[in-house]
Amino acid sequence: MLSKTIFCKIELIVPVVILLSACGVDVGVGPHPSLRQPASIQPNGTGAVLTTLPPREMEKGECAVFLWSEESSRPLVYVQNIASEQSTMLINQKSVDLARDGASDMIIPGFYAQQSFKSDTTELIVRLKPEVGRNLYEGIKIPSGVLTVKNQDQSQNILAVSGLLGCNLS
Repeated sequence: MLSKTIFCKIELIVPVVILLSACGVDVGVGPHPSLRQPASIQPNGTGAVLTTLPPREMEKGECAVFLWSEESSRPLVYVQNIASEQSTMLINQKSVDLARDGASDMIIPGFYAQQSFKSDTTELIVRLKPEVGRNLYEGIKIPSGVLTVKNQDQSQNILAVSGLLGCNLS
């Protein structure tokens, strides 16, 4: 199976979605990894440090939500396969899988405008405003959203994001 690696900025959403539906791909953010500085986000100066997720290969038929931070380096901070009830983030340099414990405002099966996730140490609240009138074949743009990461020590980080829901339909 051929695989391509795509590194994109959010401004390239439409070409990325078209490519996602045309081939198996690794999805990342920004320039090629050898040119990119690792990004970390600690918006309020306390709590968890969110780190850029590495590129990942999408399996044939997989649909996933990708969210990038609304900061200048545009790090990829959130990925969720819509067939799964888990999301993945890098928090304090560790990959954290969070189990969904609530969802509302279903856009399509598995994709919700509001979700909450929990692990032993972290709670994640995801609030998204997807673009109206798109579908899985075209991809669904997510022009704005907010991630709230609540930590065990009661601190929290609030992060503005944007992204897309794309599928590998090849």
